[in-house]
Amino acid sequence: MYDYVAKILPRRIRHNYEDLLRYIDAKVDPAKFIGFIMLFGLGVALATAFNAMILFSMAADTFMVLFFTSYFLFEITVYFWLSFSADSKGKFVENILPDALLLMSMNMKAGITTERALLMAARPEFGPLEKELSKAGKQVLSGKEIKYALLEIPRRIKSEVLDRTVRLIVEGIESGGELSDLLEQTAEDIQNTKLVKGEVQANVLMYGIFIFFAAGFGAPLLFGISTFLVEVLTRQMSQFNLAETGIQGINIARGTLAVTPEFDGKRKA
Repeated sequence: MYDYVAKILPRRIRHNYEDLLRYIDAKVDPAKFIGFIMLFGLGVALATAFNAMILFSMAADTFMVLFFTSYFLFEITVYFWLSFSADSKGKFVENILPDALLLMSMNMKAGITTERALLMAARPEFGPLEKELSKAGKQVLSGKEIKYALLEIPRRIKSEVLDRTVRLIVEGIESGGELSDLLEQTAEDIQNTKLVKGEVQANVLMYGIFIFFAAGFGAPLLFGISTFLVEVLTRQMSQFNLAETGIQGINIARGTLAVTPEFDGKRKA
């Protein structure tokens, strides 16, 4: 039943769910999971709207609006929870990836074969990457070509850095270059990129704080000073007592300052 319900969603959305479930290593059938979430969301939305109708005596149209809103929020929450979990796993792998590459490089420089270096680099502190490296090493030992075993790793971890790194390693293997040096240089590049990203984020944060301070404190302060100056100028101008004077047929009449603290733009005669 869940399979038929899942087919209601567009194919692109179903594929997104399948990718997210694969990234978080969920041992469930994607179609059944999608169908269950859709039906469970209907139950949650119906219960929410029904209880709200009893408590607040809502009309039928308000009930329908609340029902669809609850259902939409539930589905969005589930999707973003899956996406957040996949992103967290990918960020963790990106942080420890340089250490894993350096470890593999040192093992290869010590004369260990590539497949054994993959297995020896699978350390428990590497978390999800440890599992993927161990799986790739076992596949290579069982006869699978190393480039295909490595290309399977980014399919289960959501990380652009990992995907580019694996493809770079595969290209190095195919070109016959010194793999240990390539791994070491790649690890250094990833660390440098991480430092640059940290500096950019720090600068963006500093600019954000400055803009917030200028908008939240600087602008009201300048507005208060300008209002005070207008009040002072208005008070000083009101103290002048200019008599109407005729100069060559032109009358200069006594008036008041056109700008007031209220900025009403009205001129007083």
